[in-house]
Amino acid sequence: MKRIWKKALSVTLAGAMVLSLAACGGGKEAATDGSKAAGNTGAAGAEEMPAITFMATSFFGTDLKNDKSEEVIKRYEEHTGIHVNWQWESNDTYTEKLGLTLMDKDNMPMVLTASGNLTANVVDAARKGAFWDLAPFLEDKESYPNLSQANPNVLKALTVDGKVIGLYRSRVIGRYGISYRTDWAEAVGITEAPKTVEDVYNMLYKFTHEDPDGNGKDDTYGLELTKYTGPLDIMQTWFGTGNEWVVQDGKMVPVHETEEFKEALKWMRKIYEDGLVRKDWATVDSGTFSESNKKGESGCFIDVMDGAKRIWDYYKMNDVKSVTDPSNIATMTLVGPINDRTLATSGFNGYYMITKAGAKTEEDVKNCLQYLDRMCDDEMLVLADFGLEGVTYDLNEEGHIVKKNEIEPQYSPSAGLNQSICYIPNNEPKNPAIEKTDSMKAQDVAYKLNEQYAIFNPALGYLANSEVNAEVGTDIEQIIEDARTQYICGQIDDAGFEAAAKQWLDRGGDRLIEEINELYQADQAK
Repeated sequence: MKRIWKKALSVTLAGAMVLSLAACGGGKEAATDGSKAAGNTGAAGAEEMPAITFMATSFFGTDLKNDKSEEVIKRYEEHTGIHVNWQWESNDTYTEKLGLTLMDKDNMPMVLTASGNLTANVVDAARKGAFWDLAPFLEDKESYPNLSQANPNVLKALTVDGKVIGLYRSRVIGRYGISYRTDWAEAVGITEAPKTVEDVYNMLYKFTHEDPDGNGKDDTYGLELTKYTGPLDIMQTWFGTGNEWVVQDGKMVPVHETEEFKEALKWMRKIYEDGLVRKDWATVDSGTFSESNKKGESGCFIDVMDGAKRIWDYYKMNDVKSVTDPSNIATMTLVGPINDRTLATSGFNGYYMITKAGAKTEEDVKNCLQYLDRMCDDEMLVLADFGLEGVTYDLNEEGHIVKKNEIEPQYSPSAGLNQSICYIPNNEPKNPAIEKTDSMKAQDVAYKLNEQYAIFNPALGYLANSEVNAEVGTDIEQIIEDARTQYICGQIDDAGFEAAAKQWLDRGGDRLIEEINELYQADQAK
């Protein structure tokens, strides 16, 4: 199934994400010397400082070119010991530029940035020997104390023919799960967070039928769903379904062929038939499906924990009172797993490859890795995501980072620098830490809990290497997604779903299963 998946005194996650993700437009740049220094001296003034070339995504067109950016450059060069010659490429045309760069195998920068997951053209270039195998280097914990902590399950998705060809930009693994409105639960007599599927059904039933908002009207329902299929994927894991694929009897099996999947389907159909979700859920846009929780129409939310945090923040910003204690603001309880299971993310969004055309020697590779590793230190995470103390952030009495709001992100001295960070092993600095609200703290607790129970897709790396998946994967995936929705809504029965599963096989699914298992067995034999 498809994945997926703003003036305040203290920094909010939304504010941090603006800097972290830099989701704005930018202009295309030619290759530039980020330090604005002559030759290879670097802004720090070190005559023999090693230099690397780095092709990165530009969201602003102002990357490291703002007031006080030279101070930022000086600091990262001093900390990493590396001078970077930046090649900024506009986000709007980055995919096209990357494709052209991969075709010019003799003329590549040392470090290439890629977005999303492995693509067919990256895999093809890897098989032609375009990139260094990073696995041996990552075993060196002394030289790379941060990168050596990379999650092996995540690295599998960046492995081509047994070689780790990329370092990932980390994202939270335990991001998905269930949350609910705390005061509604209190109003209907639920005192403990749900742990089982039966507990979830009971909560959805009470939120639908027992007037949790206390207005005397039959105007609530348990759960909002959306045409975005992420919540369905999460709920499936509660039944032991797995994440897209599962290993059964020594073989890789697509989850829709399992009995656990069928059990999950029947349960989801039941909550639909019992009116615990709205009848037109399959038409609800993914960008607005949390609105029902914000408006007090539904009580449960199944998606990312940060989505539930944003609902909580909405209650606070809009003074939404608790229905059980109007002297307090409504809150969300972020649970996460059910039956000790939830869906794992891929663990990354984008990655960095070190090219053999650019990094011609092992020393070149080590310089690239030295930069990437040291940029994951707390000092550099603060510099890249929050800028300069006294300029774009302050430290409060507790020594926590408090974001200032006088400068828009695109004009920050450090704009663009976070496009060169792996965020391994931490997604944010630990010392100094960010000043956090109650909702942010609850989100962090849920993330940590979820990671223990998050189910990875065991075939992720094999799918990236699969020629059949590149050929038919997206098309046949839609067959199952459509059939699942139709089944839940009662438009097809068991036989109708089986017919869709056969269509999946006939259109290339049989070849996909065969190839994935060939790759899996070859891996197991090593």
